[in-house]
Amino acid sequence: MNNKTKIAILLLSLTSLAACGDSSDDKSTMSSVTTVGQETPVGVDVAVNGSFEIFTDPTTPTGWTTIDTWGVAVAQDSAIFTTGLNSGAFTVTKTKADFRQNVDVVNGKTYTLSMSVYHTEGGVKTRLYLADYVNVYSDPSLVNQWQEISFEYKPTEDKNIEIGTRFYSVSGTFDNEEIVYIDNLVLLATGEAQEPAPLLPPPAIGKDPEALKAYYQSSEGKTGFELKTALYDIIKGHTNKTYNDLWTFMSTYSLDTYYENDNTILDMYSEIPSASDSYNFAPILKQCGNYKAEGDCYNREHSFPKSWFDDKYPMYSDVHHLFATDGYVNGKRSNFPYGEVDTATFTSSNGSKLGSPTANLVTLGFTGDTVFEPIDEFKGDLARAYFYMATRYENTIGSWETNSTNSDAVLNGSTDAVFEPWVIAMLKEWHTNDPVSTKEEYRNDAAFQYQGNRNPFVDHPEYVSEIWGN
Repeated sequence: MNNKTKIAILLLSLTSLAACGDSSDDKSTMSSVTTVGQETPVGVDVAVNGSFEIFTDPTTPTGWTTIDTWGVAVAQDSAIFTTGLNSGAFTVTKTKADFRQNVDVVNGKTYTLSMSVYHTEGGVKTRLYLADYVNVYSDPSLVNQWQEISFEYKPTEDKNIEIGTRFYSVSGTFDNEEIVYIDNLVLLATGEAQEPAPLLPPPAIGKDPEALKAYYQSSEGKTGFELKTALYDIIKGHTNKTYNDLWTFMSTYSLDTYYENDNTILDMYSEIPSASDSYNFAPILKQCGNYKAEGDCYNREHSFPKSWFDDKYPMYSDVHHLFATDGYVNGKRSNFPYGEVDTATFTSSNGSKLGSPTANLVTLGFTGDTVFEPIDEFKGDLARAYFYMATRYENTIGSWETNSTNSDAVLNGSTDAVFEPWVIAMLKEWHTNDPVSTKEEYRNDAAFQYQGNRNPFVDHPEYVSEIWGN
């Protein structure tokens, strides 16, 4: 524990946090405004620079690595403060503006986020952010005095979360800027960590010929797009999970037990199959959060970009096309189509590339100027994820073509072939050159256990040619 943390805890013992209410969920509401005088339970402050004593420069408080300064500017202030020698003076100019940092939390502990707030005019209120927006606001009518707001949170798993505040205009509009002072922002951790329950391996029905035959029985004897529709009818009824549920799936079933065999996150954009990786991600604790460089954290990559389907569920959280990948590289990929690169403008540590398309793609009909190419080891995995998407969502995918320029380059607006000819040719080649692997079979079984449907093209690779031709 550093000296700053010790000081923060000592000062907390002399001031107050709000009294806790009973929790019937992961979160429990506490009174939104409290007064000085109530003793705080002893714990550990896991927030960084919550008293705003340290600034890298006049506008950058140290430790706040995930600042979203849209509509808000912050400066160090030594005239109005409650802790140490400074506070953060926030000049707010927009109706909604966030200020956050990332912290790691663990299952079994209780986390109480509190902060001191000082309103100067009463036109702005602040709302706490603790893993999500919570319904605790400051009272903007209490001007030229300090007030405290707080909230309690109990995570059910080890993970990385964001903490901080959002500023709101009371009237909903801004004619002039307003300053709000924040100080003594503390995330107090109390209690003991809880050991996670052991996780069971998924049922391997992919290795059970009879179970697999029964699953696909209604598609027997069909070929072409009739087969595709039969497969759609089999896999369409999966259980829609939340996007946040994917963290648990990935920390359990997206681990490297195939290459370095070290149980770190298996990331297609950084895994080097024939050598040691340049960096590794610890499950859960290295979840994004924001990032500044490759190797900072991993996130939930929509291999089929979410903008192509307008960010809608169940596609948004369908695990069959979502993979754990380096956040920075994922950001570079953006929503560009997968393709084969001629001249790279960016190359990741394992050789994944962003750049201009090859002449072959242009000859086949690609009209864009940028594609993202994964390494050969994972091209088949992604091709089969795309064939899954074309099948699982054949009832709606025909309307996605016009959602963006890049979706238009990949999709042809139909519900049968789905893809443009250049995409079908490339994906079939990737599918052939990188056959189904043990890791895909295991992941397919895990996905079946997780959301209740399978990727037919992992179980039956021959379906690709039977539907889209040789």
